[in-house]
Parts: sequence; structure tokens; C-alpha cells
Amino acid sequence: MTGRILHKLFVLTLTFLIALSVWQCLVWIIQPKPWLLPSPVHVATRFLELIRAGSLQRHTFVTLIEVTSGFALGTATGLFTGYPISQIKLLERWATPYLIAANSIPIVAFAPLLMLWLGTGIQTKITVAALIVYFPVTMSTMVGFKQVSSIHRRLMASLHANKWQLFKMVEVPTAIPGIFAGMKIASPLAVVGAVVGEFMGSGEGLGHLIMEANGLLDTSMLFVSIIVLSAMGIAFYSIVAGAEALLIGPWHHERRRRK
Repeated sequence: MTGRILHKLFVLTLTFLIALSVWQCLVWIIQPKPWLLPSPVHVATRFLELIRAGSLQRHTFVTLIEVTSGFALGTATGLFTGYPISQIKLLERWATPYLIAANSIPIVAFAPLLMLWLGTGIQTKITVAALIVYFPVTMSTMVGFKQVSSIHRRLMASLHANKWQLFKMVEVPTAIPGIFAGMKIASPLAVVGAVVGEFMGSGEGLGHLIMEANGLLDTSMLFVSIIVLSAMGIAFYSIVAGAEALLIGPWHHERRRRK
């Protein structure tokens, strides 16, 4: 496990260094204006300036709160609604078309409405992030719980298992891989949702920093914001993937060993 993690870190670091090298070579060859395409050195210098001023930490913390809260809210809501929908056929037939229709609407279209209803505070950004997380988690929860085979259900019935035992011992273990797949898809989307909410109107957050950089033609600050957001998305995905490995990794390893 440790060797695999180190290998992934090595590949990620190597890829990042190669990308930086290509970027720097392009700047040397093309020699664009710094406001058009800054060099990695310019971006690193701007990063240190923002760190020293304390603004990058402040804006990053605000976005981090929005992303964390939105992801938690969207995941919890998706789990609590996805399970009953998967168990009640009438509810599934009624809800699925509406879920698909709502998911097909760009999140940018929801943001202005939420601003009218909730105002321009942090609650709007959290709600936008929760909405974009909700749909993949709900759909993956529905699909995961529907993977339980009728053979397992009949086996548990023959053992006189009650509904809680069926849920705990059969349904949840079967559904967890699918649920985590949806959560891994949703984790970087939570970052997108929070930033979209900040674009609509905010005085803080990395989305606000991007808008400010765009208005000032401060391309270096724009790159800093984008890189921090990318790192945040990778971090959230890694946390979810790590939780998945801890919860179901040993079970899958034991299953492969028995086979």
C-alpha cells in the first residue's frame, strides 16, 4: 500500500515538473507579455506575495469551508434520498425523470435563483456546491442498492433476518463501491459549485480572487487561483479515495484471496 502511494506521488510530481518545464520553454520561445502568459517564475513570485499579504490564505479558507459544507450536505442528502428511491419502484419511476431533468440544467442557471432566494452570503455558495454534489451521489446510491441480488435477499429471508440485518449485512456492503464511485465524481464538482456561487456575487473566496484578477488583468494571480483550486479538487478526491480504500479495501483483498 505504501509503495503504491509513493509511486503515485512520484508520477504526480514528475508530471507536474514536466508540465512546468514545457510551460517555461514556451515562455522562452514565444516571449509573450506577462499579462498574456506569465512564466512559472512570475506565478511563483505572485503566489509568495499573496501568501505574505495573507489574502490567499483568507480566500482559500472561505472556499474550503464552502466546498466542505456543500460536499457534506450534498452527500448526506443524496444518501438519504437515493436509498428510498431505490427501494420503492413507484417512487423510482416518478423521481428518476425529474432527477435527470434537474441534472441536465447547468448549475450556473440555478445560481441566480438561489441568490434571489438565499441572498449573497455563504449559504448560497454552500447550496450551489451541495446541488452539484447531490445528483451524482443520489444516482450512484440508487444504482448501488439495486445491485443487491434476489438470491442474497432470499438467503437472508431463509435465515429469518430482519430489515435492519438485511440492510447492514447485505445491502450496504453491496452498495458501498457504487456510492464511493459517485462520491469520487462529486468531490471535485463541489469545488466547481462553490466557485460558481462565488462568481455570482461574493467578496471573498478563490472565485472572487479570480474575478478580481480578471478585472485587473493580473494573469499571474489568475494562475495562482486556478492552481490552488486544482490542488483543492485533487485533495478532496484523494480523501474520498482514501476513505474508500480504508472501508472496502480490506474486504476486496480478502475476497480476492479466497478466490
